[in-house]
Amino acid sequence: MKLFGTDGIRGDSSKFPFDNDALFITGKAIAEVLAAAGKKILIIRDTRKSGKRIQNALANGMASAGAVAVFGGIMPTPAASFFLRSGQYWAGAVISASHNPYRDNGIKIFNSKGSKLTDSVESKIEKKINKYMRDGLKFSTAKIEKREKNGLLKSYEHFLSESFGKGTLKNKKIVIDCANGAAYKSASNVLKKLGAKVIALNVKPDGKNINRNCGALYPEVAAAAVKKHKAFCGFCFDGDADRLICIDENGNIKDGDFFLGSMARYLKSRKKLKNNVLVTTVMANIGLIKAMEKEKIKVVTEKVGDRYVMEAMKKHKAVLGGEQSGHFIFRDILGAGDGLLSALQLLSALNYEGKTVSQMFCAIEKFPQVLINKTVAKKEPLEKLQKTSSLIKGYERKLGADGRILVRYSGTENLLRVMVEGTDKIEIGKMAQNIISCADKEISGKAI
Repeated sequence: MKLFGTDGIRGDSSKFPFDNDALFITGKAIAEVLAAAGKKILIIRDTRKSGKRIQNALANGMASAGAVAVFGGIMPTPAASFFLRSGQYWAGAVISASHNPYRDNGIKIFNSKGSKLTDSVESKIEKKINKYMRDGLKFSTAKIEKREKNGLLKSYEHFLSESFGKGTLKNKKIVIDCANGAAYKSASNVLKKLGAKVIALNVKPDGKNINRNCGALYPEVAAAAVKKHKAFCGFCFDGDADRLICIDENGNIKDGDFFLGSMARYLKSRKKLKNNVLVTTVMANIGLIKAMEKEKIKVVTEKVGDRYVMEAMKKHKAVLGGEQSGHFIFRDILGAGDGLLSALQLLSALNYEGKTVSQMFCAIEKFPQVLINKTVAKKEPLEKLQKTSSLIKGYERKLGADGRILVRYSGTENLLRVMVEGTDKIEIGKMAQNIISCADKEISGKAI
């Protein structure tokens, strides 16, 4: 049984594998693979109403394997990476479904070094889970400390404010949209500590309103606020705050390609871009690639998923990597993507160069890009979709060097994603629609 997707285990929190028996088994397997008896495992969560139940069931499973679960409370996902670097914990589990609706939840697992697990380690955990499922192992209670540890959030916030370096945000009006999620306290606290005047949106979580018409999925909300308040800039986070979408002073929404290209140029100018390498994913816009070529910055592309970006960063000894979707990693500061940390690094760069966001991002000229998502009944191997493959090849020949096509399935949902880039937006839009229509018919067995 396949449980792990591109970012841990995720699904409907009311169903398997988030029933208590499955969670108990999952906790036991995590502890047996990653922690020795008597060692601590940190568990943190976002604001979803199912979070406490899930953390208690996981902790019982960990206790059955001899490990000690420590509850850190509500914190952004990357806080787990920060605390694991201290050596106090042997592993970390984050209970969050990131940008998904509140009914979903997930388990993201970190090793003792603060990195997300490799496929091979996930496979070991999954094999244990499947074995215990076959054996019929049932939930049992153990003596666990259910109180959430005070003070951890302040330590994380101190680390973030220190990462900003010299300077101040005094007199800068900044809009933040925290998606009623894990950063609803920390984002405001850190920015205010650095002197900013903060206009905070969606910072009243009720267990059900996480990501609801707000945050990184709906940046137009914060964009309108930037215009209204004539703010210096705006930042949108997702539910677990490992993702960032930026908004310039004119209310224009800027995705991760603008951020990565601009920060790569900045770090290179300060001789801080190790090996002059930027790591991103296959979703990166051609405009970013071409802009980096002009700067003599090598771009390494990986498959989608921030843990794959991190693995490539280690391989190429890169200090900056990320995704168009808003996950950014500053590997010399933290071993995981952190939305608030990324915002602070951008603000620090803007301070240093005396620029606005629009001025910082202007060197990146993106090609038109169309992305269509289609819900499918099953994830039929793409290589078996012969008519779709033929259609794609024909379009690729037509686009040539000034365009590209990427077709893939979502790692967390039954979605087929088709992305087309080129110089003519109308033309590539038609191409994307034709591909998605052809693929949908082949998958469903309809005549084409």
